[in-house]
Amino acid sequence: MPHKLAEHRYPGTIDEKVSCEVATYVWMQEYCADIRIPSLYAFGFRDGSHFTHVKQRPVYVGIYHAIWRWIYRLLRYPLLSNYTRDASVPAVSTAYMLLEYISPETGKMLSRTWTQHMRDTGRRARLFQGIARIMLSLARLPQPHIGSFQFNTRDGTITLSNRPLTCTMMIFENSGTPRTIQPCQLYQSTDSFASDMLTLHDNHLLHDPHAVRHKDDARERMTIRTLLRAVMHYFISSDRRNGPFLLQLTDFHQSNIFVDDDWNITCLIDLEWICALPVEMLSVPYWLTNCSIDSIIDEEYGVFDEARQVFLAIMDEENRSIRMEHDVQITSTMRDVWESKGVWFWACLRSINAWLFVFEDHILPKFSADRGLVVDLKQVSTFWQEEVGLVVKAKVDDEERYQAELRSLFDSKGL
Repeated sequence: MPHKLAEHRYPGTIDEKVSCEVATYVWMQEYCADIRIPSLYAFGFRDGSHFTHVKQRPVYVGIYHAIWRWIYRLLRYPLLSNYTRDASVPAVSTAYMLLEYISPETGKMLSRTWTQHMRDTGRRARLFQGIARIMLSLARLPQPHIGSFQFNTRDGTITLSNRPLTCTMMIFENSGTPRTIQPCQLYQSTDSFASDMLTLHDNHLLHDPHAVRHKDDARERMTIRTLLRAVMHYFISSDRRNGPFLLQLTDFHQSNIFVDDDWNITCLIDLEWICALPVEMLSVPYWLTNCSIDSIIDEEYGVFDEARQVFLAIMDEENRSIRMEHDVQITSTMRDVWESKGVWFWACLRSINAWLFVFEDHILPKFSADRGLVVDLKQVSTFWQEEVGLVVKAKVDDEERYQAELRSLFDSKGL
């Protein structure tokens, strides 16, 4: 859907998104066969190129392609997928993917029974086991860069050669935020990636017409943006800053998971935002206690912490049966990042709009018990941008125009 992928602003984004998702399917077919995902039968791009799985092609095509796959493995070339160019497919004017239908016999979305059974300890334990197994399977092989897999139409191979394409990044670009991280931009270090993600959020604050409510709110947000950059080094592991990096889910929620009646995971769908990311970004899914990321405070913090400990204990058990190809102690790292409050820093980078509250509730207390410190530090916002006073005025003017246009729209509809 072009209107959701910034295609009008950045032509080629649809192909980029499909290329990354297709490459993820290919990777998981090859290296994560223990994770049930929908079969990908065919796909195509806007330039008219179409690719079909060899199982759907004549036998001789499959035999010929199998020989080439063997040669590629022998010569240590990039992974050659099981998809071949198919000139017989009718022309279509858009990129597409033809996927297997996941029937009710396979399972149903977890979101359909989530509120009904979320406190059932047996079902929850089986769900935790399945999620842990998925996370560990994806993280089993080390990756040399921070980025996303990409399908190469020239030869049908996949490589880790595209920017780390996340849902947050795409939402920002589609809403008018200038592109901060360019396609095919990879990262060799955690520091440079975190810095560019902070810049992406800064650019969003600058270009979103509804980013602030008033002058004080603008100053507070700009102060927090400045402080996030100031404390960044506290949350980056010096011995892992240059890798290895691990494959992770960045848009993982109840509607991406199919389960049976006992909450055994039967299928994982929507693989579009999987990236190789810093180890520190691995975390227990925040929604396991049915809270938004900015609602894990007070009593809910204790409830989530208890669920987190149960999840990691189950993950420890699952880790014993999966052979990792690196020396990263995943659950130990996840515990360390929780204790250091780093989990909340990385949540600020992933979040679209919760970073303000996450910083004040979790990161600020690491450095000061004064909850009003951000208000006292508003002059720090001076260092966020040059001529920040003019920026504040422009943002307040943007908000006033936004509210005026909104009122005019409602008045014209008689609401």
